[in-house]
Amino acid sequence: MDSWEEKTIEMVRRGQGDRVEYLEKLAKHILPTHLERVQKNDKTVLKEMVLPQWMDWEILREWSLAKKPEGTTRECALCNTENEAGIDFEDKFVCEYCFLKLKNLE
Repeated sequence: MDSWEEKTIEMVRRGQGDRVEYLEKLAKHILPTHLERVQKNDKTVLKEMVLPQWMDWEILREWSLAKKPEGTTRECALCNTENEAGIDFEDKFVCEYCFLKLKNLE
């Protein structure tokens, strides 16, 4: 069990389940550039983010490291190839090539 799982279990045990829910939804509300800066241990990002008082740097950093993608490529939902560049559309990844093909169909 890694340290992030231990922290979430500890929060739930203390009756702070709402904090765990907040952290699970945080990925949808944080900019990818902010996430990368937190993962790189850049504390100046805290000035640009609006976070609850209970969240300190340790919690934010461990959360970001737990959300770190395993690889830089993702599988396209349309062509099933691994690509780095693309967009997320309705929780599906669409590679740049497929996106441009669809865009030119209009």
